Amino acid sequence: MKILHLYPNLMNLYGEYGNVTVLKKHLEDLKIKVEIDRKEVQDDIDLLKYDFIYMGSGTESKQLIALNDLMKYKPLLKKCVEEDKVILFTGNAMELLGKKIDDHEALNIIDFETVTKEKRYTGDVIVTNEQIGEVVGFINKSTLITGGQQYKLFDYEFRYETLEDNDYEGYRYHNTFGTHIIGPVLVKNPGFMNLIVSLLAKDKFQKIDYPFEDEAYETTLRELRKRK
Repeated sequence: MKILHLYPNLMNLYGEYGNVTVLKKHLEDLKIKVEIDRKEVQDDIDLLKYDFIYMGSGTESKQLIALNDLMKYKPLLKKCVEEDKVILFTGNAMELLGKKIDDHEALNIIDFETVTKEKRYTGDVIVTNEQIGEVVGFINKSTLITGGQQYKLFDYEFRYETLEDNDYEGYRYHNTFGTHIIGPVLVKNPGFMNLIVSLLAKDKFQKIDYPFEDEAYETTLRELRKRK
């Protein structure tokens, strides 16, 4: 199993590298050998050889550096998407998957657009997905997203009024996932982790109990429900 962590030094806010670290552990617990490649700007990247492609969140200026570099691989990345490779972009990396970020052309994987605002939108959230269940985390962004509702990933169950975006959060197209939720989102949400692991492991997948992860998730969910 080959994992690609894109721009881990450039897009490294909020400890999002934890998503890849814990995912590797879950796969290894299924007796799957895992190799992680970490690629930075100007590295040569053969996207097609990877089973899982991940990018975390960065500052707004670093986001555009990552976008500019990844645009070189736009046709290859689209091929990865259409071939159902598993891809996850979290935080503002998600915005690269859309058609535009302000006046900058983006990867055009999913039909949405991003507009930067002076205001920052932050807050804890509970979102839901029929396949995953309830997902908890935190959003910190200065952008509004429009379009692509047919590909929505989550519906909001709880959010602060400062998050005055759409009535839905994130996108899924084929096995490509994009979400503004940080946390890290896979580490904090066993249901989401299990979905990603099952897509990668396929017939080798079996659910393994991780009591500490489950307890942390239930505690966070319980506390956020109180705020509702």
